[in-house]
Order: sequence, then C-alpha cells, then structure tokens
Amino acid sequence: MDKLQQILKNSKLTSKKIEANLLHPVLDTIDYKPRDFFDEITDISDNFFNKKSAIRMIGLAGLRGVGKTTLLWQAADYIYKNYTQNIYFFHLGRLKKFDIGISELHEAIENYLSDGKLWSYKERIVLLLDEIHEDPNWASDLKNLYDLFRPVFVIATGSSALLLQSTADLVTRMLIQHVYPLNFREYIGFTHPDTEKINKIARNLQNILLQSKNADNLFYKLQNIQSNLDNYLLKIDDIEKRISDYITYHNITRFSLEQNKERIDTLIADLIRRVIYEDIPKLIKTKSNFQYSEKILHRLAASDEINIQTLSQSIGISQDEINENLDILAKAELLNVLYPYGGIDTKINKMKKYFFMSPSIRKAILIPLSNEDTDKSIYAKMLEDTVVLYLKRIFRDRHIISFSSAKKQKNLDLIIETLDKPILLEIGLNKKTTKQISESRIKYKYGIVINSKIDKIELYNDIVIIPLKYFLLL
Repeated sequence: MDKLQQILKNSKLTSKKIEANLLHPVLDTIDYKPRDFFDEITDISDNFFNKKSAIRMIGLAGLRGVGKTTLLWQAADYIYKNYTQNIYFFHLGRLKKFDIGISELHEAIENYLSDGKLWSYKERIVLLLDEIHEDPNWASDLKNLYDLFRPVFVIATGSSALLLQSTADLVTRMLIQHVYPLNFREYIGFTHPDTEKINKIARNLQNILLQSKNADNLFYKLQNIQSNLDNYLLKIDDIEKRISDYITYHNITRFSLEQNKERIDTLIADLIRRVIYEDIPKLIKTKSNFQYSEKILHRLAASDEINIQTLSQSIGISQDEINENLDILAKAELLNVLYPYGGIDTKINKMKKYFFMSPSIRKAILIPLSNEDTDKSIYAKMLEDTVVLYLKRIFRDRHIISFSSAKKQKNLDLIIETLDKPILLEIGLNKKTTKQISESRIKYKYGIVINSKIDKIELYNDIVIIPLKYFLLL
C-alpha cells in the first residue's frame, strides 16, 4: 500500500474517531456545546443532502483559536449520524510534511475510490480540510476538485485573508463564513451545561434593539421581554464576575475553559506572535515590513485612533507601509475596522477607527502598562471592542457600523446606519449621560446607551439606557 493510499485509508472517519475528537482527553466530557454558527452549517448540509442545493463547499474563516476545527468535528458528527459515513478528514498542515496537498488528495481519491474514473463516482462523500492555507496552491487545486468531482461536499478552514483573496472562480463556488469569537451566551453554554439555549429570545432582542420604530417603542418592547432576560441571567452564578471574565479572558473558544488567567495572557500573546510571524507571511506576496505589525498593535491597544503620519515618523516606515500593515492585520482577523459616518468621500478620505476582534487581545497587549489607574480605562476600551464584535457578528461584512468624526464636538462611540435615520450608540462603565447623543448634529432614529453598572432599563426622551448584561444576550 503506497503512501497516498495509506493516508486516504487512515483519514476516513469512524464514530470512535469523531467522538475522540469531541471529548476532553482527561475529563471524558464534551468540551464545547455547538455554537450559534453551527446551525448555519447544519442548515447548509441539510439543503445539500436533502434538496440538492448548489452550495457544496463552505470556507470557515477566522482568527486562530476561535473554534474552526471544533466546528469541523461537530459537522462531521452531524453528517455522520444523519447523512453519510463516507467522510474524510485531512489536516493540510500535517500533510505538508509529506509533500501532500489538495492535488495529491485529488489523485488519491481518483485512483483508490473511483478506479481512475472520478466522473463515475456516485456515492455521497464529504471532505473536511483543516488549515488549507498550508497548501500554497489550495485555491486552484480546490477549484479543480470541485469542478471534476460533483458528489463531493467540502468544508474547509483557513486564514480569513487567504479565503477572501481566493480566485474569482473559487469565490463563485465557495461560501465563505466568518467564525467570530464567542458571544456571552456561547461562553455560558460552555461553563453552565444546564443553561437553556435562548436563541429565539436573542433574535427577538436583536430585532427590538435594531428595528424599533422609536425610543418609546424600543423601551416598551424591552420591558415586555425583561423577565425572560432576567430569568436566564438568574441561573448564572456571580453574573458580574462572569461578564468580566468573558470580556477579559474567555471570548476566544480555545481559552474559554482555562482558569489560569496569567496562562491565558501568555497564550494570547503567543497567538498574536504566531499570526504576525507565521500566518501573515503566508498571506502576502510582496516583501513588506510586517515585522512592524506588533508595534502598531501596541499603539492601537492604547488608543483605537492613530495618526498615520506621526506613527510613520516614530516607527520609521512609510505611511503606505503603515496602512498596508493595518490592512493585513484586519484581514488576519486581529482587528475590526470602522469608517467615519458620512458619504463615500468621507469614508475614503478620513481616518479609520480600529477595534480588536477579541477584547482579550487588547488586554494581553497592555499588561505591561496595567495598574489600578489604567485598568478602568483599558476595560472601557474592551467594552467597545465587545460591542463592535457583537455588531460585526450581526451585520457580517456589510458596512453598516460607523463612528462620528465631526470637528469641535465630542463624538459618539458608534453609529448604526438604517434605511431611515441612524441609531446612535454610547458605551461606558457607568455612563448615564445622554448629552453626546441628544446634542449630536446627526438626525437620529433613537439613541442607545449601554451601561455596565445598571440593572434596569431607563428611558430619557428619545434615548434608552440598557444594562450591558442585556446587550450581551444578543
């Protein structure tokens, strides 16, 4: 039996293999409940196997550690139990050591599963490809496999930048889905196994916050579901600490069950370095100074707004290189980028604001500067990261979220654009003032202040103040 045949044989999944990869190696318990995003994978799978949907290739893109590989194994478990046991799992990073990539896997499938006649293969077959970015020719080879092997259903994981920079032909074939850091409900699902899922309530809350007619309508609807929200939160022990732990340490899936906080900080610092020095060099084809990305991240961690000209002078690289670094850091899913509110010219010409994809990344970077005086200001910035993350999860790649950049006034934290007038947001540790919204020059639908210290909803004219703990249930 040659090498390719052996790898193909060993890569076919069994129920024991799937179970072994879903169980904790010591505790013998399921590590992670399926996340909200898992429902999208099962829906796409159901449509393909039941309705012969044209979508038969999914790309899972996201930051290291957010749980892409776990989603692969959960998808394997679901498909194995419901549709077919003809499933193969390939880790391209490990296969790279044997000089084997997607092209060689294509060859093995053709030679050993279809007797050299790939076009004649009629069985349902699923290929799970982990870390496809390890294969330098993944885009063209995956396109060929897709075109020549019609029964195949593929789920692949990889770097966001790589997936988004795929060839135009592959973009029409692969449905790319972002896998974001955890929301609070998902984190609670991991740490409180008996907590019920409240997806329906969360969707209702989302509609209320983002689609109400006005502030009075928003306040009234929130009051109607407040008991449901409180009933869920009452089942969580020490809710304030849980929220703080989630924002500070436990929003990245890989670290959500780790209790040693110093270890989490160290692991996140290592994650940042691996993205910059291992992943990013694979994403770019030009020789650029991406070794400066770490310095830029440190500047951003202290302030989400930076002056490109000043930063260029202090670091010693051109403004174009600064912008190139920022662009690749966003594509690598370390940063979320927002543009100023206004027309197209405003978005192109003015500065951008940068938020961390995970608030824990900002925390890990700023540890050397942390003390009693700075902890509150750092946590306030992490709250903003968290809210932006939530809105990114909701709106995906649609450029609906922006910020105010008007001169000679204190600007708003966030603006959500709607078909009507925008929704204005302010975020704070104990922010009750509504002046930044009420005195804004922007004509708005209603304002929302997210307050981390209050317990009840409050209404002030056309502005609603809501507890952070409610917002986190979105």
